[in-house]
Amino acid sequence: MYITIKLSLDLNEHLKHCLTWYETIYHKEIKRIADIFIKENHSYEYLYKNISNHISFHSKHLVLDFAKKEYEYRCGCKNSRKIRCSSCWSNSSYRLNGDLLQLELGLLEHKRFIDLPMYHNEQPLMQLARGKMMNLELMHIQENWYAFINVDIPIIFSTSRKTMGIDIGMKVPAVAALDNQHYRFFGNGRQRQFYLRKYKRHIQEMQRRKQFKKLRQFRHKLHNVLADQDHKISKDIISYALENDVGMIYLEKLTSIHDRFNVRQVSNAYLWSYQRLQQFITYKAQLAGIEVRYVNPYNTSKKCPKCGRINKPKDRTYQCKCGYHGHRDVVAAINILHAL
Repeated sequence: MYITIKLSLDLNEHLKHCLTWYETIYHKEIKRIADIFIKENHSYEYLYKNISNHISFHSKHLVLDFAKKEYEYRCGCKNSRKIRCSSCWSNSSYRLNGDLLQLELGLLEHKRFIDLPMYHNEQPLMQLARGKMMNLELMHIQENWYAFINVDIPIIFSTSRKTMGIDIGMKVPAVAALDNQHYRFFGNGRQRQFYLRKYKRHIQEMQRRKQFKKLRQFRHKLHNVLADQDHKISKDIISYALENDVGMIYLEKLTSIHDRFNVRQVSNAYLWSYQRLQQFITYKAQLAGIEVRYVNPYNTSKKCPKCGRINKPKDRTYQCKCGYHGHRDVVAAINILHAL
C-alpha cells in the first residue's frame, strides 16, 4: 500500500530563498508547456531536452505530467485539479542522509545537491525505512516548508478471524465492538463539541469583520487541531484491535455525510470530518496488517442486536420490547459488526 510521510524542514533564509526560486522556475515551466499544449489544442510527449535545465533531469517527466494536468484543468476537463505542490521530485533526484534531505538540482547547476535540514522525528523515518520511497513533493505552507514522501509499503494481513465493528459519531467520536461482546468508547465528544462551538464563533466574527487572511490562517490551525485529535483516536482504536488480535475491522460505508446527520449538523462538516477519521483508521489498520471492510449502514442504529426488531432510540439509550437495552452507539457498532 502507499502512504504519505510528512517531514518538517528546518530552513534558514538562504535555503528558503533557494526553494522559492526553484518553485518559481518549476511553475513557470509547467505554465509554458501547458500554453504550448493549449495553442496546439492537444497534449503530447514534450521532449525533455526542451524542458529547462534548471529542473532536475530525473524529475523532468513530472514537470511534463503536471503540464498535462494543467492543460486539462484549463480546458475544463472533468476530475482535473489545480496543482498545489511547490515542486515534485522523483525518487532518483533526492536522498535522505541522516537529518538531511538532499535534492538534486538541474544540469545548469552541475547536478549539485542542496542539503535541507529536517526536524528530527524517529517515527516518520521508521515508516520510510519500511518500504520503497517514491515521489517527493515540497509544500510551502505560510512560512513553513514540508516534504511529503510517498512510500510503497508491503502489507501482510493477519490470519486472525476475530472481528471488530466501529461506529463513528459526533457526540461520541467512536465506539468499537468486538465479536466477544466487549466494547469500548474512544475520544471525548463533549470536548469536540466545545471546540466546534468555540471555533464557529471565532469564524463568524472574522467573517463579519472581513478578516479573510486571519480566517485562512485560523482554519488551517483548526484543521491541524482536529486532525491531531483524529490521529490520536485512530491510534487508540488500532492499539485496542491489536491487543484483542483483531484480523478484520468493519466500518460504515457512507457516500455522503448527509446520509448520517441532519442539515444543522452538516453545516459544521468542514470542522468535523467523518471521512477523515475513517481514513486514518483504515490506513493505520492496514499498516498493522488488519483488513478493513465497509458495510451498508442502513438501520444500524435502530436494529435490535438480539431480536432484529427496528426501534427508534430515545436520546442516547436504546430500548427494545424484547428486553434488550444499551447505549445507541454500542448498538450501532454491534450491528455494523454483523452487517452484510
